[in-house]
This record gives sequence, structure tokens and C-alpha cells, in this order.
Amino acid sequence: MPDAWSSLNNLLEEGLRQGVYTAAVAVVGSKGALQWEGAAGRLSKDPEAQAATLDTVFDLASLTKPLATALAAMILVQRGRLTLETTLGEILQEEWLPPDKQALTLRNLLAHQAGLPAWRPFYETVLAAPPEDRAGLPARLAAAAPLEYPPGTQTLYSDLGYMLLHAAVETAAGRALDSFCQEEIYRPLGLTVLGFRPRSRPGGDSLAYAATEAGLIPGRTISGEVHDENAWAAGGVAGHAGLFGSAEEVFKLLSDIYRAYRGEAAGLFSPEVMRVFLTPVPGGRALGFDTPDSDRSRCSAGRFFSTRSVGHLGFTGVSFWLDLDTGQVVVLLTNRVHLGRDDKAKIQAFRPRFHGAAAKALGLRE
Repeated sequence: MPDAWSSLNNLLEEGLRQGVYTAAVAVVGSKGALQWEGAAGRLSKDPEAQAATLDTVFDLASLTKPLATALAAMILVQRGRLTLETTLGEILQEEWLPPDKQALTLRNLLAHQAGLPAWRPFYETVLAAPPEDRAGLPARLAAAAPLEYPPGTQTLYSDLGYMLLHAAVETAAGRALDSFCQEEIYRPLGLTVLGFRPRSRPGGDSLAYAATEAGLIPGRTISGEVHDENAWAAGGVAGHAGLFGSAEEVFKLLSDIYRAYRGEAAGLFSPEVMRVFLTPVPGGRALGFDTPDSDRSRCSAGRFFSTRSVGHLGFTGVSFWLDLDTGQVVVLLTNRVHLGRDDKAKIQAFRPRFHGAAAKALGLRE
């Protein structure tokens, strides 16, 4: 192995020793070409647990927002079923949608500028409802939540906005979010693992899953079922969480996104629409994607990703960053939450170190 890449293996092993996670898989590439991949640790803290490999499947948590919900919305915009200025009132036309949510646009929701709060423990109400009613409840509960600021005037990262996007996408698509993503995005791109509710799919029980934690719902399965409580209560499919996948398949999807953005090949995604989604709006975020913090000392992407980069983090310990200028891609999937959800400091310190080492291995400079 070239010496340039040995630092990445060493860092993955260091993360294990420091108690950042029990399992980690990372993939690094440039301009759609995979350059390095590595795995470290075991699927859980059980010393007899299976070793993590390149095929390990991780709960992708909030990576669901850009890699499922936003991409589904993008496809629907390409096909003319939606526009970024389409309002929830125009799409949903439901009696449960109150007047203050009817004027929210697709753009407001994708950019986290809809005025909605960040999070609410909806799972308590959802689990108290009959099982057949649970899937649609998060959107109704999000719709009922009071706005915290006038839409379009601030940016506040919000799971609730993506619960409403979930309902909007399903209504416009005429089918469930999970099947739409599977049939219209992942399968056409040759991605066989990426998807929702992995254990319910053929061969799902034979996959190796990195463990998470029971969290706020004691006694639930911590392997192969979504960690996010609100998504779990609703059946495992949600606009804000629920996606599972391997590092290699996340990398492949990001490579297609990069090529579409660059207009390098005709494919599933329209270059024109992709560029609109990946261009930051006033307030900082792109549509469905995060952008690097202007304060590089606080940015998970580190110092080597340009300001024209997009990415996202997930609560379970997962992340990706894609530099639209250089083509640099780093996918870092870990199960940090398995060792305790409240200890975020370790992964926050580890991510920029790993990204910096990856950039140096690629030959990039600040």
C-alpha cells in the first residue's frame, strides 16, 4: 500500500483506541474514481462481534435527507411534477395542513428555512396510535407544530421540515418514498444495498450491520433497524432518517451526483437541476445538502474542502463531503452512537483530522 494512504488506516485504528466508535468504514476518491477504502473494528462492543468490513451496512441517519428525500424531490422537479416554488397547500390539499403551513415552498423545506422547530419527540404519540395509522402521523404532527420564525427569514436545521417533504414527495410521486427511491434512483444506478428497512428486503437478514443503541425506546433491536426514534415509530421510512447503506455505495451515488453537476455524462440526474440544488441559498445551506462552515476550525470537513463543497452529517456517526471544485470525496461511516449518544466531542474532533489526512493523501493543498 502506498505510504500516502497508510495514515488513513492508522487513523481508523486510532479512532478505535480512543473510543470514537467500534466500527468504521471509509472511502476516499476523486472525480468519481475510488482511490482508497478501509475498515476497522467490530460491529459492536461485544469482543466476539464480527469484524467490520467494506461491506458493513450502517444506519445513515440524516444522510437520508440529501441522499433520499432531496434526490427524490430533484427527480420530481426534473419530470415537471414539482417546482421549487410549489407550496405544500398545492401538493397536499389535506384538511390536516393548517393555514400557516400551506404557503411553505419546496425550497423553504429543502433549505431548512420553513420556520419549523428542529426536533420534537413525536414517537411517543406515534407509538400510542394504531399501527396502521403510524406511517402518516409524523407529517401531521409536524404540520401542527407552531412556527418558530417567519419562513424564509432564517435557517434552522429541522427534521420536521423533512417529515413534511416526505408527505409532499409521496403525494407527487404517487407512491411510497422507499419504493420511489429504490426503483427510480438506486436500482437504475446499480445500488443494491442502499435503501430503507434493509431487513425486510430479500437477503437483508444476511447483511452485516454496525450496531447503534436502543436509545429512547428501551428494548428495541440495535442492529439493522433505524436508530432515529421518530422514524422507527413510523415504521422505518421517513424523510429525515431511515436510510441504510455501505460506504462504497454512498461513494458511487456521490460520484453520479458529481458527474451530473459537472455535466460530464448523460444520466439519471439533470445537470441543470443538480446545479440548482447544490448551489447555496442565502443563509448558507444548499437544497438538501450542508455546506462547509465558514469557520474552518469548527467545520467537520476540515481545511482542505473548498467553499464550493456539499456534504452532510448523521447522528449515528456517519458523514460525507464532496468538493465540487476538486472532485474530492470522503465518505466516513461509523457507529459512534453505539458507545453513547451524548458523547459527540470525539467524533467532532476525529472527522476533520480524517478529512485532512485524506486530502493530503490525494495530493491536495490548502
